[in-house]
Amino acid sequence: MNTTKGILPGLIIVLLITIVSFMLSFLHPSFDALVISIIFGVLVANVMKEKEFFDNGVAFALKIFLPIGIALYGTQLSFAGAGVKLWFCVIVIVVSLFALTYFISKVLGLPKNLGLLLSSGVSVCGASAIAIISPLISAKKEETSISIIAVMVLGLAGMIFYPIVSEILVLTKNEFAFLTGVTLPMLGQVKATASAAGQEVLATALKLKLLRISCLIFLPIVVLMLSGREKKFYVPWFIVVFIVLAMGVNIIKGAKVIADVAEPVSKFLLSSALAAIGLSVDFNSIAEEGAKPLLSVLLSWGIVVLLLYLIFSLGNV
Repeated sequence: MNTTKGILPGLIIVLLITIVSFMLSFLHPSFDALVISIIFGVLVANVMKEKEFFDNGVAFALKIFLPIGIALYGTQLSFAGAGVKLWFCVIVIVVSLFALTYFISKVLGLPKNLGLLLSSGVSVCGASAIAIISPLISAKKEETSISIIAVMVLGLAGMIFYPIVSEILVLTKNEFAFLTGVTLPMLGQVKATASAAGQEVLATALKLKLLRISCLIFLPIVVLMLSGREKKFYVPWFIVVFIVLAMGVNIIKGAKVIADVAEPVSKFLLSSALAAIGLSVDFNSIAEEGAKPLLSVLLSWGIVVLLLYLIFSLGNV
């Protein structure tokens, strides 16, 4: 009974933040419940002077919600509906974004784990990728928060500038869809940006974005190798379940029903876990890293976007 009482205050705060975040996420396609949850968590934690009373609930949410949320997220991966050429293009962009971000992070002197989180978020699917990779490499809560905020700011910048750049550079609908789908980090940002250019552009951009999300099945292995933790020959159970579910929904007919049910549950659990991470973070520790994380993702993103524009230009010659 005492244990339950000790958990309840923190758990209630976590769930309240998650519910509010979900409600706000319905206001606009670009609003990501995962991002809102961690930001609200950080704000609440740094407004309250006495926060020890919800530490047990925060720890409980991280221990239970995060692994289950990650495991269920495997049902959201889709490998169908694309040819070899399209898969090759998407994989090249994903690898380029990951490698450039990781290299620039090292040059800027960022911690290895922070570099891996930034690389994962920029290259694949933003906050979801960061939430999945974070426990694998035992990342600090501050590193998780910093990387999500940096990737979110990057995506918002893309949402603002892509339509302007498209007009200036006179990009075709296919080029704009490709640029949006393969370089904006979060699904909501892709939806919001591409939908302004029409349903045809939106459909193409989402197809490309879903292919990027599917790269999540390989990401844990790559990150574990780079982190050096593969020497322990240990893969967490939730990653095993994540991979099994990802393969299952793509092989078994009718499994889409499972994916439809698991999607909101996974999102809610991951949002709760990120709210818990935010609640246990000191804002000053985030500020200590300064602008380097954001600079890292902006530089890698800018290089890839520039290269894509050069390729588009050569294709029109």
